[in-house]
Amino acid sequence: MKTNPILLKKSISITKQFFINYALLFIILLGVGTFTLVANFVYVETVYEDLDQEFLKGTYEDAKKSGMKAAFKKNELPDHAYLEIVSTDYKVTDQFNSPHKIGFTYGLNEFLKNTDTYDTDLYIPENGEEYLLLYFPADDYFQLDDVFFFTIFFFIVCLIVILYWYVKRTSVQLIQPIQKLLKGIDSISAGNYGEKIEFEANQELNQLKNNINLMAQTIGTEIALKERSESLRKQLILDISHDLKTPLTNIQGYAETLTSLTNMSRSDQKRYTDIIVSNSKRANRLIHDLFDLSHLEIECDSVSLKEKDMAEWLRTMLSSFVVEFEEKGMEYHLDITEDPLRVRFDRSKLERAITNILHNGMAYSDGYLSISLKQQENQAVMTIEDKGIGIPADYHERIFEPFVRMDESRNGETGGTGLGLSIAKKIIEQSGGTIELDGTYEDGCRFVVRFAGLEDGSVAAG
Repeated sequence: MKTNPILLKKSISITKQFFINYALLFIILLGVGTFTLVANFVYVETVYEDLDQEFLKGTYEDAKKSGMKAAFKKNELPDHAYLEIVSTDYKVTDQFNSPHKIGFTYGLNEFLKNTDTYDTDLYIPENGEEYLLLYFPADDYFQLDDVFFFTIFFFIVCLIVILYWYVKRTSVQLIQPIQKLLKGIDSISAGNYGEKIEFEANQELNQLKNNINLMAQTIGTEIALKERSESLRKQLILDISHDLKTPLTNIQGYAETLTSLTNMSRSDQKRYTDIIVSNSKRANRLIHDLFDLSHLEIECDSVSLKEKDMAEWLRTMLSSFVVEFEEKGMEYHLDITEDPLRVRFDRSKLERAITNILHNGMAYSDGYLSISLKQQENQAVMTIEDKGIGIPADYHERIFEPFVRMDESRNGETGGTGLGLSIAKKIIEQSGGTIELDGTYEDGCRFVVRFAGLEDGSVAAG
């Protein structure tokens, strides 16, 4: 599998990402708590301490204007608090809700002394002739409900903001990639195997994404191959039926003619018999080729690879074709290396494959064949070319498929069974070699057969 360049970027695991997120959240919560405490302190300082003197001044002025009771109620003092106006000699001259009656005189040590139950605030008017004492119950000195509400409200608001940011960050890292995975899987499940899931996330999610994309691609390829295989199977059945129909029909027709016409001349009988024999051979050749191709397809035949001198073997094999070339009036050119070319191959099967290629060349060539065998780097390269009608570009990808012929009439007399090149390709591939049609050759048809090399310098098919 090819490595996606995007995946070369560093990404961390989900476990590490969770640890970082939780550590970050913990630090943020500590920061929010600290910030809340600071805000609480500022709030208390500004609301209570800065306003105390103003509050006492207003209370004093209200007391002078409207009386102690009215000032007490107007300023909404707690029920257990009390007000006193004390002269400079520490004598109570006016009071409301106080346990001390008017005329009560404080001792020097008792004046402005805080107790466990009260806290004392003192206001000294500008004239300095008397004091205003405000005694708060210790629990009510600060308006704890307000402070508590402010603290909780401030903390919750900060926490909501932080959690919103944290959820969005987590969503980008985990939730959104998972949603894209689910969406992609739904699309793939619906049959869209070309669907490609795209995102960048943690290592595990990236790996899961790549595996799903690869799985979808593999399934799509398998389905495409299966559909093509089914199409080829149907076409193969159609081609077999077509190619067998003509010879069998001829055999049946001429056999019935021989049977029904008892007074037929000897020459006509021989002519009809020759036609029957010719069509029988044609049908038999087709059946044998189909049998061989089937065995090669399911790899039933064992390939016996033995190391031989391929150059010497090819010269010996081609010597048996010289008479056939001359009988057909063909010009041929052989260019086989004189150096030993040690290759491991199955002699009989490779001979079958090369024979099929040569027969194809003789059938479609314009009276010329060229066969060469050379060593190129660490490969044995065999080239078989002719100067015939060539193979149209539309057939280049299909020429090695069964029953593919360039003549649309499917004439078995001129085009053979249409299985020769398919059988040749299977044999060569089972021997570890490759065969291809050279699309750059324009003077006819050129087949190139290659066998891979070995580390010891010899060349091997297998």
